[in-house]
Amino acid sequence: MNRILAVTISFLLLTPAMHVNASNTSGVHGPGVKAGDRSMQLRIALAPADEDGQEDNWASRLHYQHAFNDQFRGRIILQYRDRGEFLYEYIRAEMLYNFKKQVDDDIWSSGVRFDIRQRRGDNPQMFAVNWTNQWGLANGIRIRGILIGAWEFGSDEAFTGTEIETRASISKKLDSGITLGVEMFNDYGRLGEFGSFNEQGHQIGPMIGWSFGGFKYEARYLAGVSNGTRDHNFGIRANKAF
Repeated sequence: MNRILAVTISFLLLTPAMHVNASNTSGVHGPGVKAGDRSMQLRIALAPADEDGQEDNWASRLHYQHAFNDQFRGRIILQYRDRGEFLYEYIRAEMLYNFKKQVDDDIWSSGVRFDIRQRRGDNPQMFAVNWTNQWGLANGIRIRGILIGAWEFGSDEAFTGTEIETRASISKKLDSGITLGVEMFNDYGRLGEFGSFNEQGHQIGPMIGWSFGGFKYEARYLAGVSNGTRDHNFGIRANKAF
C-alpha cells in the first residue's frame, strides 16, 4: 500500500498540468459519499489579465448536490463567465459512485464520477469519467488524487480523442478546525499527442478552509507555472448543508 501511495502521489504531482487561460472554478473532489448529504455551494473565481489588451476573467458557479444513499450522489452545476459581459457557459450533471469506503484498518477510499456537460451555443458538449481517490493519514493529513478522461461531441469544433487530466491535493485539519493545504491541476492534452511542458498548463497553490455561521468557506490561490495558464487565479467558495 505504501508503495502504491508513493507512486500515485509522484504521478499526480510531478507531471505537467492543464491549459487554463481562464478562471478556474474546479476543485479536487474526494470520493466520499455521506448518506443524507444535501447542500448547495457558490464558487467565484478570478484570473486577472496578464498583459495589456487582455480582460480579467471572472467565473461564478452554483451547484446543488444530493446523496441518494451512502454510495451514490448526484450534482447539478450552473456556471457563468464574465469576459466583458456576463454569459451563461454551461450546465453539468454529475453522478458519483463511492465504491471503496475507508474503514478503520485502512487509509484509502475510492470512487468514480460521471459528468455530462452542455455548453452554450455551438460549443461542443463534453462527457468525462473521473477516478477519484483519497488517503486519510495520521494527524489529520489528507491526500487526494484524481485521474480524468474527457471526450467532446455534438459540434464540428469538438476535439477528437481522449483528453487526459489529473488533479491532486494535500491538506491538514488543525485543532482549531481550520484546514490548510495545497492543490494542483493538470491537463496533458489529448492521449498520444501530449505537448511540451509549456504547451500544456500548470497551476498550483495554497488553500484555506474554515466554518462560520453555519457555512463552510474555502479560499484559494493558484499560480500559473507555464505559458499555458494565466499567472494568477483567485477563488472563494461558500457551502451550506441542509
